[in-house]
Amino acid sequence: MGANRGHGGSVLFNFTQSVKRLIYQELLMLKELVRHPRDIGAISPSSGALAAEMASALSASLVESGTFIELGAGTGPVTKALLGRGVKPGSLLVFEKSEILAGCLSKRFPDVRVLCRGAEEMGRHVDDKSPVRAIISSLPFRSLPADVSGAIMSEIAKVLAPGGFYVQFTYALMGEMPFVPAGFIKVRSRFVLLNIPPAKVEVFRKPEAMDRAEGVEAD
Repeated sequence: MGANRGHGGSVLFNFTQSVKRLIYQELLMLKELVRHPRDIGAISPSSGALAAEMASALSASLVESGTFIELGAGTGPVTKALLGRGVKPGSLLVFEKSEILAGCLSKRFPDVRVLCRGAEEMGRHVDDKSPVRAIISSLPFRSLPADVSGAIMSEIAKVLAPGGFYVQFTYALMGEMPFVPAGFIKVRSRFVLLNIPPAKVEVFRKPEAMDRAEGVEAD
């Protein structure tokens, strides 16, 4: 009986800690949204379902080598999903412009390289010896200035290795996503209703030897 009570107490403690962490992340996102509405563009962190959908675009074979870049990580739900998918901490490079959120990410994922920089600076921080296999973005392009969005698109096109994948979610469920580098080919599009608000995740591939490119689980 004592062992059962101890186990129950442990479960309750873990649940309480999880709730506290979620509340803290929500408050952190709201605080940053008030301070920098155009940079944040979301009222709450991405749900587990949305994060899992974004990470699921990367196959087991893809994550074995190379560099992976996450843009606009926020409090880290997609970061966690990417690591759970098999991306090695040392292979993940995270860009988060908010100093507060970048600090939170560094504490939560101490083995991941977190840069408090804008995504338009990607090219300055990528190691040319390790090809970038995928760029996973949660950036609110619709709220960013046009020149900034354009600069980021240019960086994605430049930094991503030939045959690499660009993953982006949007709250605009209908129509084509306008924020895609020229020439990139859409390979997957899925809706995620279990998110506030519902979202759509789209996966694009940078042209190259398309017949030989592997790594995305297409529909």
